Amino acid sequence: MGGLWLFLGPMLAVGAMLAAGYCIAAPGTAGPVPARPPRPFPWDIVIAITAMILFVAFLAAAETALGSMRKTRLRQLTEEGVRAAQPAQRLLEEPARFVATVQIGITLASMFAAAIAARAPMERLASWLGRLAREQGADWLVAYTFEASFVITILIVGFVELLLGELIPKQLAHRNPEPIALRVAGPIEAMAAIAAPVVWVLTRLSSAVARLFSGPEEVAAHMTEEEIKTIVEESEKEGVLEEQETEMIHSVLEFTDIVVREVMVPRIDMVVVEVTRSIDDLLVAVLESGHTRIPIYEETVDNIVGIVHAKDLLRVVRQSAPDTDIRSANVMRSVYYVPENMKVDDLLTEFQRTKHQLAVVVDEYGGTAGLVTLEDLLEEIVGPITDEYDVENEPTLSLVDENVALVDARMSVDDVNKELGIHLPEEESETLGGFVFGILGKIPTVGEVVEHDDLLIEVVEADSRRVTRVKITRLVKPAESDPADESSDAR
Repeated sequence: MGGLWLFLGPMLAVGAMLAAGYCIAAPGTAGPVPARPPRPFPWDIVIAITAMILFVAFLAAAETALGSMRKTRLRQLTEEGVRAAQPAQRLLEEPARFVATVQIGITLASMFAAAIAARAPMERLASWLGRLAREQGADWLVAYTFEASFVITILIVGFVELLLGELIPKQLAHRNPEPIALRVAGPIEAMAAIAAPVVWVLTRLSSAVARLFSGPEEVAAHMTEEEIKTIVEESEKEGVLEEQETEMIHSVLEFTDIVVREVMVPRIDMVVVEVTRSIDDLLVAVLESGHTRIPIYEETVDNIVGIVHAKDLLRVVRQSAPDTDIRSANVMRSVYYVPENMKVDDLLTEFQRTKHQLAVVVDEYGGTAGLVTLEDLLEEIVGPITDEYDVENEPTLSLVDENVALVDARMSVDDVNKELGIHLPEEESETLGGFVFGILGKIPTVGEVVEHDDLLIEVVEADSRRVTRVKITRLVKPAESDPADESSDAR
């Protein structure tokens, strides 16, 4: 039924305009005319005003429905062969023309409704008010009956038009934008074609006036990252996206803000082999670590001179005689170095360009800070990637009770804050172990305690080089006793 009156809107409007012309052309005078014989009920005027309000409702619903449609959805419907989507798509490609057409229609219909209402209805109301004033002995009010009837008529017509011609149609269109938009797009496009000359003049005039007050037109700003995140979160709430899809989109958006230092394998966890070591030592390193690429250093780990690939190693072993003395230097490839503050999206581009899958990360002094692989970068988007040989070695967090947690010191401060709902500073260090190290200013030992706000952080596992596990305890403040209770206890 909602679509029926939307289709009938333009036809009713034509009939209303004819009725309006008849009503306006009919003779009549303003003010009370008691001597005139009573006229029959003006059904033509009621029908004309109703038609105008229906026409306004049609335009208001069209404006809301088409404005609520996404261009991507219309493009999809067009590709699926929905013919009604084509005019809607064309209208949204020229929003200024579409809005101007709708506003012209609403303005003209409202003017006609007011003009029609200003004839017989207002005349009858003024006559009735005059008689009422005389009956009540308020003759001095008779002179103002025309003004009073004018105000009352405009208020009634305005209220009805606002309710039935604006608010209700817009709510219906907002709740069901797609079916209504597809039904009204054709008639609105036809109206836009008929009103094209007027629309052209009005849009040029409005643009000229707008430039006087706001200067040259600016290009619309692109959607911000926060706006995209909000849309994604709302889509998840509505069931359009699954939780994993939402997390992946968030990861993609945050990917450009991450630097290599945040995703690299730290120097202390690197598996490296000295350049003079034999091929047997390399085989042992590959088998024990499960890595396919092993960095080769000379004298110190700060001097990485090459990378040995497991495929090259196997090829050399197969092609060499059993007693051949092969050293690491004989099978290593060149090293690709990157700074630790390089953005990971830039590194991903470089990996694609250079066909590398591993890079040695250097600090500001040229020393080795760690290494980063293509897998490390991809895991920032899709999460942990494991195969049948990978051993579960992710930093863990386990809750002892609601106020105590055992946490792997390798866990990032950001993740700890999210998991426990606490607020440790994230700027000072990347990991929880680094945070403890920074506060103590030395290599922590088991049993040492750090206090931060309402948290007690105790080192429960450590070796000679770093913290490995800590216990975080939330200090619960004792509840303040009620003085009234204390006095009653004393008694």
